[in-house]
Amino acid sequence: MAGTKRKVSFYKLSLEKSTLTEEKNTTQVRVLSNEELLRYFRKLYAEKTKQLKNGNKAIDVNASAGNYVVEIVEFDDKHAFMKIGRQNPSDTVALRDMQTLETEVVPMSDSQLLELFTYCLLDFETGIVSYIGINGAPRISAIKSLFNNCFHKEESIEAKLAAIMTNDILQTLVYKSIISKLTLTVAVPNDKILSDTIGLNESDFDSLQNVKTRTATFKIVAPRNKNIFASSSKLAELIASIKGKYGDEVLGLTANAKDHNESSQVYDLLHYNFTKTVVLDTKGASTLSEQHFKEALFNTFNTYKEELSRYCR
Repeated sequence: MAGTKRKVSFYKLSLEKSTLTEEKNTTQVRVLSNEELLRYFRKLYAEKTKQLKNGNKAIDVNASAGNYVVEIVEFDDKHAFMKIGRQNPSDTVALRDMQTLETEVVPMSDSQLLELFTYCLLDFETGIVSYIGINGAPRISAIKSLFNNCFHKEESIEAKLAAIMTNDILQTLVYKSIISKLTLTVAVPNDKILSDTIGLNESDFDSLQNVKTRTATFKIVAPRNKNIFASSSKLAELIASIKGKYGDEVLGLTANAKDHNESSQVYDLLHYNFTKTVVLDTKGASTLSEQHFKEALFNTFNTYKEELSRYCR
């Protein structure tokens, strides 16, 4: 089949609002409904964005991994189709003539930066974000940062973005007799990442810092032939918690599991994310248009919407 292939990944976006109780010594956290998600998107669209000459609106987004621009291409009560861009300096790129092999400097003004971008689709009925992965383009966590930038300080609202997983890996693991180890690798993490997420003391796991790659690996190891969790079904809840809190900052997530009559096997949980490969309707990447990305996202999401909704809790 002719065309350029791209992978579409799916994430569940949710907003959580923290409120102090009357005694002001405890905090209550409430997950907002999808209707409230739409209302807050309307608010940021109306109050936080800049109007562009092409009729779209855009907003600067500051994130731990860098600065992005989110451009809202289309928006109605059902969907938001967005372009996410990462700005880069011009000193490492050039225009090359593929016949003469000569290069030229990319013409830019002092206020311009080169941008790598991709597209995503937010569905307000389900809270599901469909994202097209492109090498070098911004991570999907830019959407989480978009909401946090606008509402975290003002209204104590925190966005959570969790990769949607297929049920086959969860069904496989919850019936294993022994889950002996869980290994989590994250980008630029806090040393308390596991204790905050799972409620363990820091002495319960090993922390191996890797400064060169700016990652850290954490391992929870059970006693011999024992299960890490009181119930294996807690694993699904744990995975959702980790992915919801750290999103695509999670670089690796594996579990070692077995039954009593077999050897331990390593299950790479990130390989079981719900993804689909799409072929964009063109013969070469150089002729891709915004419409190609839009059609790919809408068609893929609508095709798998019912199935995706079953995987979201």
